[in-house]
Amino acid sequence: MKYFSGKGLDLSLFSLGTVQLGMDYGLGPDTAKPSTEMAFELLDRAMELGVNNLDTANNYGVSESVIGQWLSRRRSAQQPTPWIVTKIGPLKHGSYDILRDDILRQTDGCCKTLGMETLDCLMIHNFEDYEQDPDAISKVFAELKVDGRIRLSALSAYSRHDYGVIADSGFDATQIPMNVFDWSQIESGGMKRLSDSGMLIFVRSVFLQGLVFLRPEDVDPRMDFCVPYLKRYLALSEEFGLSPAVLAMSFVLSIPGVSTLVLGCQRIGQMIADCDLIEQTVKLTDSQMEKLHAAFTGIDPRVINPGVWFNHT
Repeated sequence: MKYFSGKGLDLSLFSLGTVQLGMDYGLGPDTAKPSTEMAFELLDRAMELGVNNLDTANNYGVSESVIGQWLSRRRSAQQPTPWIVTKIGPLKHGSYDILRDDILRQTDGCCKTLGMETLDCLMIHNFEDYEQDPDAISKVFAELKVDGRIRLSALSAYSRHDYGVIADSGFDATQIPMNVFDWSQIESGGMKRLSDSGMLIFVRSVFLQGLVFLRPEDVDPRMDFCVPYLKRYLALSEEFGLSPAVLAMSFVLSIPGVSTLVLGCQRIGQMIADCDLIEQTVKLTDSQMEKLHAAFTGIDPRVINPGVWFNHT
């Protein structure tokens, strides 16, 4: 397994997303959450393969509960445990006291469910919550650190948000979407702002909802606007001698500042395959990055917005 070092941590480049362990999730036939024992087996196997950090949230169904039970089992057996990011939100606003009480309540809930006295990293799940009252939230998170309730603070955001605000927040980490088709935050300087801030940068949606795995002829007719860009991507994948999945990962990991990729898995075979893909990643050359940029400059905005894929007629 490959690792990233930062903030005094050595994190595997594969951060295991666990929403699938807590609820039925995704598209297609294989969306049912696994049994608790199957989830335990997957988590144990991830540790064996060198995956040493997990991503969860207090609204991912029973994900935190499953992880908490698994951590208890690992501790009882005196086995190593991973570094864990969990998220809270939405938050109650109205006054400082209302907001503080809600953050503390949700944080205590995460600690209890995960069986952790101190959370490794606590993340605000909805960036709009932070935007609504950044000073108050920062103050409460500083209190959580002083009290030993959390080690690191983090913000989750989308590419439509202002990465400059995140970079200036004073938080330790962020989680953002990034894929080879969306260059908006690279072109605007947002990614450089994050990188220069020294924050840990967790990246999700690397495969853009699985678009990179499709063949043009298999694309849903309602997504026909994706086909020209998919063809360009597959041609570059062949030119570079990298599989579509490895190219997608390599692109993100070639962006300065990126710490780790959050990849969701609900089956052991899928997780093992993702570990193998991580091992195949390479740092793309300047020439390769320029070709990718040229291919997707001025892209149809619908391509990078899965929410509208099936609304096209």
